[in-house]
Amino acid sequence: MMNLTIRTSVMLALCVGLFIDASAQEISRPDTSQLAKTDDNLGGASIGRQLEMDKESFTFEYRFSIRPMNDWYAFKDKALSDKGIQFGIDYTSLYMRSSKVISESNNKNTASGILNIQLGWNLVNRKKNSNKGTLFIKLSDRHTYGSVTSPMFHGLNESGYYGLTGTGYNDFSMRILEFNYQQFLANQRLGFVIGKIDLANYFNFHGISIPSRHFVGYGSMVTGTGNWGNPGLGMVVVARPTRNIYAMLGAIDVYGDLYENGDFFDLGRNWENGDFMYVAEIGYIPGFMERFFKRISVMAWKSPEYISYSGNEVADGEGIALSAHWFFVQRFTPYFKMAFSNGEGENTFYERDLQIGHGLRFRHYDMLGTSFSWAKPNIPESKDQMTFEAFYRYNVSAHIEVTADYQYIINPSLNPETNGFSYIGIRGRIKL
Repeated sequence: MMNLTIRTSVMLALCVGLFIDASAQEISRPDTSQLAKTDDNLGGASIGRQLEMDKESFTFEYRFSIRPMNDWYAFKDKALSDKGIQFGIDYTSLYMRSSKVISESNNKNTASGILNIQLGWNLVNRKKNSNKGTLFIKLSDRHTYGSVTSPMFHGLNESGYYGLTGTGYNDFSMRILEFNYQQFLANQRLGFVIGKIDLANYFNFHGISIPSRHFVGYGSMVTGTGNWGNPGLGMVVVARPTRNIYAMLGAIDVYGDLYENGDFFDLGRNWENGDFMYVAEIGYIPGFMERFFKRISVMAWKSPEYISYSGNEVADGEGIALSAHWFFVQRFTPYFKMAFSNGEGENTFYERDLQIGHGLRFRHYDMLGTSFSWAKPNIPESKDQMTFEAFYRYNVSAHIEVTADYQYIINPSLNPETNGFSYIGIRGRIKL
């Protein structure tokens, strides 16, 4: 209760500070940040890419151009230009309610908060336009409000959806969630990331798959046929043999961080036995600078047989996935995914799945997203499970967002007594 009170007080203080400071301003300060260009970051949702998105200027107008806390942003700009240091703080809250649950003893409500502190420090070739080396770190505290199941696992434990209803909205103590070094070589044609990484930030992503800003349901994000573990010790290598073709190889501790309370830095434990998940991806892009917005790729993965920490035998898994997303005229963002696997792996949900979706961006950088997914679960004799999700993100300003979300689940695999049910959700986010 004490921790919840402290977190709530911090959240309220941030909100009040932002609005008070904004009301005292008459005009906004231009965004003069020289944050690293997209050419300097690997991964679709990597730390560098998220810092970039939270700070970059857009051609679309926000409702309120007032820039709060100008001294804070001037300090950030100076740290970047003088020391090569970029950083950001964001807090996101999510509330969800399901229309049905497995039994009367289950709770329809779930709510969670995420505090992220992200830092990037350009250590190599800071003054050059290429071959930069940057150290990235992400601190994260994720907590439920009260004694409810977290949104991430609400479907599995409460409603019967076989998947993650609020992807990433987990419950664990403050920790170093990611800690890695990224280096480009050969005039940006080669690059690698090594350290504690999250493979889902680099492989099989699409342009509107960050759950703090876009969809939150698993059926709208990465393929559920993959054995996606938690962040852990690993490495990603990328090469560009031509302007339009790239290839990536990755290896990571097959399970990753155990998320044990009080364990501030956990690389995973399976790497000590040589148990890594391996991933390879090859894709087409119009140019390296556009790979976050226009990309067609094929990914293959393989995970080993091992004994889980709960003592269960986990069979070796493997699969393949096709992904495509394309950003048109700064407004339209369609995407498509199709994947197959043998259904094995500790974090694998489906043997086959298909996802289609679209994001429509409006003048004030609001966004309307819609998606549909079909999946064949790896549960014997289970019906095909389908999901529909729609969200509308309302941007109060460049740093305050409110999002309404709706999900409808058809044939929930863990609740066969019902043909379908829905989730309604509301999400708020502040970024500094």
